[in-house]
Amino acid sequence: MTSSKRRAIALASLIGLLGSAAAGLLGGLASCAPTGDGPAARPLSAAEADRLAGMRVRNHTDGAAGVTATIGGDQLRAEGWVDWRRQLAYLRVTRPGTASALVQGVPGLVATMTEPGSTSTDGGAGAGRASAGPPPTDPPAGDWRVRAAAAGAPGNSAATSVDALLNLLFGASATRPDSADTLRGSDARWLSTDTDGGDVVDVFLGPAVPPASPSTAPAPARLADMGGAVRYWLGRDGDLRRMAATLPGDLPVEIDLRRGEAIAFGAVAAFGGAPIAPRAVTADEARQLAGLRVADLRAGGGRISVTLPSRDGTLRRGEGWLDWERTRAYLLLRTPGGGTPDELMIATSAAVATRPVPPETAGWQLPPLTAPRGEWTSTPWAERSDEMGGFDLDLLLTEAMALGGPGRGKPSVVRDSARHLRDDTVNGEAVGVFEIPKAAEGDVAPGRARMRYWVGTDGVLRRVELLTRAAGYAQLDLTPDENVPDLPRLPRSG
Repeated sequence: MTSSKRRAIALASLIGLLGSAAAGLLGGLASCAPTGDGPAARPLSAAEADRLAGMRVRNHTDGAAGVTATIGGDQLRAEGWVDWRRQLAYLRVTRPGTASALVQGVPGLVATMTEPGSTSTDGGAGAGRASAGPPPTDPPAGDWRVRAAAAGAPGNSAATSVDALLNLLFGASATRPDSADTLRGSDARWLSTDTDGGDVVDVFLGPAVPPASPSTAPAPARLADMGGAVRYWLGRDGDLRRMAATLPGDLPVEIDLRRGEAIAFGAVAAFGGAPIAPRAVTADEARQLAGLRVADLRAGGGRISVTLPSRDGTLRRGEGWLDWERTRAYLLLRTPGGGTPDELMIATSAAVATRPVPPETAGWQLPPLTAPRGEWTSTPWAERSDEMGGFDLDLLLTEAMALGGPGRGKPSVVRDSARHLRDDTVNGEAVGVFEIPKAAEGDVAPGRARMRYWVGTDGVLRRVELLTRAAGYAQLDLTPDENVPDLPRLPRSG
């Protein structure tokens, strides 16, 4: 299997995985239920069904909103923003007696950290107060823990409740309207009228998950079969003002949305970093990207660092070198906190060899230049694929190695496909962040290609970024160094 074929399978599988993950997480909110329906509840009219059916598309079109939510009365309070186009939420979460936490989420993954400078609110000696209000727009550096989102499992832990809140926020956005006919044939209801900021709004009982079209017989009729029941406060123009439901563990949640508060907040590295503004590359940028491989080859290679988030909550890290002249890489891979065993890895364009790290590696920061003998397992790249294509680490590493070599690309071809996403920095150096969609990615939306390339002002690669199977971003950072050591050759198995 060729490298491009493996990437194509990986891309197609990733798209399917992201869709099924979001649906599965929301489907886990089966215990959502309204309270206080009142005697006025009645079936939806045709116009009301159309308005409710268009709610998710309206949210996606508007793009973002401010969020204030309470869970279990005063047990938890969350404030921040949701960006429906990026499918990214960012919240500060507080609860009595604890320090405030910063939370970011994408469908399927959640990143959390205790807020720097925040202390317990239990009133003990020296105790301070948890921070209030929305989080800082630029996420602070620190020990962000990435983990899989809880899929609506019963329980009343803070993590489960916050994950369910995130699932509700993400489920309120879609690129296609719900089926109005399915809504009218279900137990969705108009409940009452209310006011919000002086505006009259309608309160509807509707599904957490977009209902299937009647063409996908049989169409669901019960809200319990569409992720559970959620109350939606909709303005007469169709904009969502408020949501309420009951989370797993019988915890009530109320979510107020601040329409028009489109704050350009940054993401943690695992979720793509600062906001992007995709545009076509300039002529100078096209020439730079067309000459990237040649510039990298002249640079020789350098030190590399790998960061790879996983759904099990671990963050795999690697340190080593990449040699573009010999198309070779050598890494010491560790997984703090357990999970995947630590290992050494030697990679070429044809194959990869791995072995467990020896017992004496506790103090190692880099792999030893004299590779330990024995216990190596060598495998051609194609044999490391599965039904979803290449593994994340393999795709990241082979892409980085392939970005050094003779022969320039054609600037005209690059200019037709490449996009500039933003300007940024890596280790204090200015870079441009670009994407060049692969042929298999077809008409992928701007900013949604699976690979991103961070290029210095000297035209040399500083980072390759990959959208992983877990829906987070992995990074391979390179610090150019023309004096790359003589890396070990690919050993034989055994």
